[in-house]
Amino acid sequence: MPTGSKNKRSTTKGIRFPHELIEEINASVAQERTEDPDANFSAWVLDSCNRKLAAPKRDKPVKS
Repeated sequence: MPTGSKNKRSTTKGIRFPHELIEEINASVAQERTEDPDANFSAWVLDSCNRKLAAPKRDKPVKS
């Protein structure tokens, strides 16, 4: 069960990432820190999720 402070705006979800993906995200965050010192893993993941949700939805082909 997650621990830590709780608030009304967010909740904690525990998810597993492949090691290679973590390494790639961390490298991207390190690169972003050159322009934004506040860049961090959580912000990167939230930004990626928001971009995915905002992307136009592609219809799946109908199987016949």
